[in-house]
Amino acid sequence: MKFGRRAQEEGESIPLAPLIDIVFLTLVFFMTTTVYSTLESEIDIELPTASTAEQSERSHGEIFINLRDDGRIIINNREVTLEGLQEILNRVAEHFPGGAVIIRGDRDAMLGRAIAILNCCRNADIQNVSFAALEEDVEETG
Repeated sequence: MKFGRRAQEEGESIPLAPLIDIVFLTLVFFMTTTVYSTLESEIDIELPTASTAEQSERSHGEIFINLRDDGRIIINNREVTLEGLQEILNRVAEHFPGGAVIIRGDRDAMLGRAIAILNCCRNADIQNVSFAALEEDVEETG
């Protein structure tokens, strides 16, 4: 019996199945993060500027609500009514307690619609609500 010699002749091999799994999982991860990062920036909204604006980190369960200048509310490239928004926020609050809502309102958007969005957030018991703004340029402030 020549068990020792046979093992030496075959040599070490790299298991390809786990390597392929890791490559595909990494690919799927980057594809999904790219899709979500472009969803909120695809809508043509002119954000207002503020001297205290700062870039925030993305969190799990975070939802972007886009408020157009004509008062339309858009989430994930889909226009919703206030009733539809309330249903979405209720589901978000149920599945992601403590989730954040970021309102991306156009600088010419109606304040009444922003207040209606805030009211929907409060009804869904979402406390972490913020407004998106761009940082002011030094030339604009002077």
